[in-house]
Amino acid sequence: MKPTKEIIGLRIISIADGTQAGAVKDIVLNPQEKTLDFVIVDQPTDFLGAKIIAFKDILGIGEFAMTIPNPGVIQDVAQNTEAQKLLNLDTRVIGTKVLTKKGQLIGEVTEILLDEETGRISACIFESNGQVHEIGAEKVITLGKELLIIEGFSAEGEKEKQQLSNVDPVVNSITEPTGVQEVTPATGVQEVTSAKVEEGDKGFNLFEQRQLQYFIGKMVEKDIALDNGNVLRAGERITPEMISFITSRSTLMEITSHLQKN
Repeated sequence: MKPTKEIIGLRIISIADGTQAGAVKDIVLNPQEKTLDFVIVDQPTDFLGAKIIAFKDILGIGEFAMTIPNPGVIQDVAQNTEAQKLLNLDTRVIGTKVLTKKGQLIGEVTEILLDEETGRISACIFESNGQVHEIGAEKVITLGKELLIIEGFSAEGEKEKQQLSNVDPVVNSITEPTGVQEVTPATGVQEVTSAKVEEGDKGFNLFEQRQLQYFIGKMVEKDIALDNGNVLRAGERITPEMISFITSRSTLMEITSHLQKN
């Protein structure tokens, strides 16, 4: 899965002649099918003067580039009525409010995860009450211009809380004296326990923990102060040690916002 942030800005390389045919300037979503149908190339001010590539004509979406068979697959928007129709719908998803099926406004979409093999939206990332959540596409009822309507968020939230709350009791049951201390040295167990407690103290949910791991090896576009007082410099690769210094959601969100595109 790829977030849109890693797709927009990619070089577009023609396999036929090995040249760069442009760069991805934007994406065009199909709200009915929940798919990425087109990418916009070198977008001008007027959409109808733009060039597009249909997803079916894309060979691959990698970290370095998006590949196409040849420049001939690049079309004029003015000649593609389906693309015009989708552009007029203007379904961007990112920045839209998240509404539950029962009418509760719970947050705002901050990112979309796309399956680069099929073009389908796999999940939407949204922020609610200062926490970052991931909702699978199967739980999305409507992708609207102003609202993302979902179902089952409460159940998912409770499931995440339950999984997190189960971490410490499992560790504690291992560290209780049971007469098997000769086989499992107490010192080793204590080290594992303290590491688990330290991780739990951060209060990150499961998705946020995965997001932290995703940061490793990436770089940011500006200097960011970490929670221990250290500074993550622009262009400096993020190490596992630096990840341990990210203990607040505000820092997590700031790094997410300024992560460099590959």
